[in-house]
Formats: sequence, structure tokens, C-alpha cells
Amino acid sequence: SAAAGKLMQDGISSTQLLQMLLQREKLLYQNYPLSLAQGEGMIGWRERNRECAWMCAAARRIGLEMDAASLAVSIFDRVVTSVRIPGKYVNCVAVGSLSIAKKLCEDHEEDAPVFLGRLRLEYSAQELKRMELKILQVLGWDAHLPNLNRFVECLLSELEATFLLPSIKKHLDFLLCDSNLTSNFRWSVLALSTVSLLVEATNKHWQYPINALARLCKIPMSEVNRCRVKVSNLWSRHMLPMPSTFHLLADLDDQDSDMDVDYPLSYDQSTHTPAPSSEASEFITSPAPRALQPTPC
Repeated sequence: SAAAGKLMQDGISSTQLLQMLLQREKLLYQNYPLSLAQGEGMIGWRERNRECAWMCAAARRIGLEMDAASLAVSIFDRVVTSVRIPGKYVNCVAVGSLSIAKKLCEDHEEDAPVFLGRLRLEYSAQELKRMELKILQVLGWDAHLPNLNRFVECLLSELEATFLLPSIKKHLDFLLCDSNLTSNFRWSVLALSTVSLLVEATNKHWQYPINALARLCKIPMSEVNRCRVKVSNLWSRHMLPMPSTFHLLADLDDQDSDMDVDYPLSYDQSTHTPAPSSEASEFITSPAPRALQPTPC
């Protein structure tokens, strides 16, 4: 990713970056499994997965790199597991999360109206700014969160195999959009499990490097193996096999073009929600059109 690449240019090795991510993760993600606030009208995991699918689709549609979508999901999950989110506001939180991630991961600024127009959304720039501020308040003004893509990139860098990353974009999208995995396993565990399956697909001696990475990350192999089974089952259900050695050596650009899916990005603006009353201050709130159901990643 661009952020990771800059750190490498600044003299921080992949091992140092990995340790920084692990320390941040240990500090921020102590209680698993994650849970959502209960109550009438609050979002559930299905709504969470729908919006994460929308963020992945939106990021790809407007040409963002994998790190932006992955960070957006990490920000979104941090918010929805920290405060109560009524279902009618959940897409506004997703849009705000994607906007913040884009600003952190992209080198160029983009005006809010342009960003919203590219996504074919009718939020106002003021609504987006208010939501971004509320999200940042929940995050304690620190949106540089550990996320799946950054962990995968660091782990592959340790194996001198970052060239494999473009071949598993779709695989990572499926993980990001499955709350059964993201609510039960830390990003580092999901990443190591993903890398282990990737290495296994290309090297029959995969246990040796993966055991070494597990020791480096201080992750028990029993947890990795438990996660590996669930990740593999997820990809199998969606008929998404791990790339073979032949595919990994093929033109990755051609391979990536085959992964594109036509996701709906337009929203039904006819049910625009009125501005929330002061009694709703315990929630994250913002005027939000009701979202169509995006195609799952």
C-alpha cells in the first residue's frame, strides 16, 4: 500500500511495521468476539456486512487501492462496535469511513462534492463532514487503525512475496465482508491464515515459514489453524479457489480484471431521513438515504 510503502522509504522495515501494527492491535482489540449494541432499530451483523460490501465495491469503482477499502472497513467496524448505530444511519457511517480512509491512503485531496458525485450519492458536503467528525470523535482522533490489508502486506513482505498481493484482492474482499470471521478473529490472525493458505497453494513446505511468522507475531498455531479452516470454507462456498502457482506467475493485471463485479452504487434518495432530534445524541446520527442492498463481495 502507499502508506506502507512510505514507511519503508522512511527506513522502517516490514518487521518493524508489523510489530507496530501488532502493538496497536493489542491495545485496541482486546475483547473478542466483537459485539454490536442491541436494541430495536439498531444495526445487526447483516447490515454490517452489507455496508462493508458496499465500501469494497465503492472503493474499487472509484479506483482506490486495497489499503483504502481495508482501512475503511476497520474504521467502520471500530465505530459500530463502540457506539449504538440506528439502521437508518448506517450507510452514512460507511460513507464517512470510506472518505476518511481515502484521505489517509491517497496522496491527493478531493473535494467532498466530487467524492460524493463519483459515488452517485446525494449527501451534502456538510453532512459528510459532520459524520467524519463524529467518527473521528469515536476513534479518539486516531484513524490509523490496524487492518487486514496492511497485515497481509507486511507478512508477505517478510516472505519477500508482496508480488502475490494483487492476486488475492477478491479473497480479501470476501473476508472483510464476513462478520463471522471479522468478529471472531483479530486482523493479524485473519491475515496470517490468509497468507498461510496462499503459501500452501504454492509450496508444499508451507508450514516452515508460517510457523516462523506465527512465532514472530506471537499467535498460537492452534488459533491460525482454527481460522484457516473457516477462511478456506468461506472461499469454497463462493467457489473462490486459492490461485495456483501457474496463475500467480501469469499477468496479474489480466487476472485482476476478471475479478471485477458490477456492484450497484446508486441509492434510493426518495426516503431521505429527516435530521435527528436532540434525543438521539446517544447514537451516531446523520441524515441518511436508505441504501439499496449491494451485491455481496
